[in-house]
Amino acid sequence: MAKGKLSIIKKRESGGYPLNEKRIQELKTLKVIAETLNQATDLQDMLQSVLEELLKVTGLTTGWVFLIEENRTFTLEADSNLPPALLWQEKRPMCEGGCWCVNRFSDGRLQEAVNIIECKRIEDAIENKWGATEGITHHATVPLQAGTEKFGLLNVAAPNKKHFSDEELALLQSVSFQIGTAIKRMKLYQSRKKRIDMLQKLGEFNAKLNVERHEEQLQQKAVKMIANTFQWAQVSLTINGEKDETVTLRDIEDAKEIKMKIKTGNTEGKLIVSNETFDDIDKDVITQLIDHIGITFENVRLDQRGREITLIQERNRLARDLHDSVNQLMFSLMLTVRGTKEMTNDPELLESLNYMQELSQEALKEMRALIWQLKPEGLEDGVVAALMSYGKILGLTIDVDVEGVSDLPSTIEECLWRIGQEAFNNIKKYAGTKQAIVSLHVSKTNVVLTVADKGTGFEIMAGEAMPSFGLRSMKERAELLGGTVEVISEKGKGTKIIASIPL
Repeated sequence: MAKGKLSIIKKRESGGYPLNEKRIQELKTLKVIAETLNQATDLQDMLQSVLEELLKVTGLTTGWVFLIEENRTFTLEADSNLPPALLWQEKRPMCEGGCWCVNRFSDGRLQEAVNIIECKRIEDAIENKWGATEGITHHATVPLQAGTEKFGLLNVAAPNKKHFSDEELALLQSVSFQIGTAIKRMKLYQSRKKRIDMLQKLGEFNAKLNVERHEEQLQQKAVKMIANTFQWAQVSLTINGEKDETVTLRDIEDAKEIKMKIKTGNTEGKLIVSNETFDDIDKDVITQLIDHIGITFENVRLDQRGREITLIQERNRLARDLHDSVNQLMFSLMLTVRGTKEMTNDPELLESLNYMQELSQEALKEMRALIWQLKPEGLEDGVVAALMSYGKILGLTIDVDVEGVSDLPSTIEECLWRIGQEAFNNIKKYAGTKQAIVSLHVSKTNVVLTVADKGTGFEIMAGEAMPSFGLRSMKERAELLGGTVEVISEKGKGTKIIASIPL
């Protein structure tokens, strides 16, 4: 018993059971790697730093790290001391094509550190004479992973080294687990940071978009803001059947694309975003963009409709005031003149009274037409019904041709009504005829109103501006809605006005 105790004491005094020097070196290596990983805040910088430290403490000379996506695409994320053959054309051999280790990793067959006997990238470099390999012919490859998550490959080599021992591979495996855990931590950090940044950009986008209240400019402004705010390669936006607006920041091959429909109230459209890649954060932000764009456009539409209603109410009020005051006064004047005529036989006075009666009758007729213009009867039944009613007031006979049925937007209906109204006024005043032909053709893409007569007509010189204020106002009204007005006229053959508005 005493001898046993003495033996144990002597072992303790001599330092106990000494660790193998290789094991000590392995622990030192893992410690250095851990310290390097803990100091990193950027993924690429972290991989570059840890690769250089690993080569330094292991005595190896060359290494590189591939990060590999689920779709098998890979990037050279870090490298150190590559031979000239692999540096050819800005590291092209390391950035293109497949190889044994990448293919095995993508197929799920590479689970642990292994020796690569023949590296296809090095073989291609030698075969194509891209430069010297400096004795690098073989390398070890280790999958970078954390639990069940895999991120890429760590490859290391040294001149004339054709085999890595089990101990070396085990050390590389331990290092790869450390790197994999750090990559997972870094990706989580970057993901959180990206989400915060994207949500902040989304808030800024929403605030800026809400400032714009003009529907005509909103679509173009929105698509430019989306592209510039989020820096996606291409953004296309279509709202309520309008021509799509597209902004391209850069052209890319094999672009990924996300299409989403917009539907809020009466606002419908679609948003198409193209980029090199999309992650779940991008998809979440685009979904929120869709909601906000729909709400903003619907609010602007309702605001504009509210302004239109206010304008109509003001016109109705003015029409009532004119009817109740000026119109009644003109009617009273006519009655007074008529009564005065019955009280005198003076020829000169009767002539003056007759003239006054004619003027008052014409003024009353003009006043009623003005009231009708402010508050057109029948517009709620469609622009053709309103024009027929107005033509009747002017004493015109109207032939009508309607093709296609559609509930036109109020802005387009109002525009066509005003153009037709002005055309009827011109026929009444200048055409020398009481016959007019009206046609309304509605298709999926546009609506065309044609007002024609077979009156006196007039000459239009090619390239010249519209010859009258009324014709110019027709053209301006149509252009505000992206449409056109064409005037065809010839002396003695009548006039045709064609207004086309896109839907």
